[in-house]
Amino acid sequence: MNNSLIMLVDHDQLFSAALAALLEEKGLEVEPPVPSIEAALEVLEGGFEPAMIITDPVGFNLNAESHALQRLREHLPEVRLLVLSSDLSQEALARSLAVGAHGHVSKGASFNAVLRAVRLVLQGQAIYPAAAAQILGQSTSVTANEQSGTGSNADLSPREMQILACVLSGHSNKAIARRLVITESTVKMHFKNAMRKINASNRTQAAIWAMEHGIAPMA
Repeated sequence: MNNSLIMLVDHDQLFSAALAALLEEKGLEVEPPVPSIEAALEVLEGGFEPAMIITDPVGFNLNAESHALQRLREHLPEVRLLVLSSDLSQEALARSLAVGAHGHVSKGASFNAVLRAVRLVLQGQAIYPAAAAQILGQSTSVTANEQSGTGSNADLSPREMQILACVLSGHSNKAIARRLVITESTVKMHFKNAMRKINASNRTQAAIWAMEHGIAPMA
């Protein structure tokens, strides 16, 4: 896998072509943009392995936009995924978090802001709108006050904190097990314990809690 190669997947080919040109001017390597998930999967099935995929799931005519993101994540579980979309609604942010996207940035943002997000995500960080944690926390009833309980880290063990950092980075249980050199069942056990301590009922809520409590994503 090329550690800086970027793939753009967007139905708006004019926008993606312009973005590709600007990113290349800044020294980033970008593949020719593709207009659909189907086209992207054809390229990926040929053995192409980008370090990052930048996509806007809006307009792909699938049953659900999250399905588009999920297909990309399933095909390349280790790829960095950045959603660049005009849809910053609560539902859109929740979809991005749920499939493990590493960032969700507005298409209306300045190029410098987009460039910064791209570089940070490539470096292993997660980039979401500042209000994402608050908005999503309210919608899932997992605000910081409700979750913190006995302390800012909810008495999490070092391993549980480590696994939450991996979850925030969008890694699957299998990928976490490989990364930490433990079994998948051990990952599930620690994650289950962590979710109980922070009062989270799913991965999205766990990721929100991690964001709110300053846990850095694991690259």
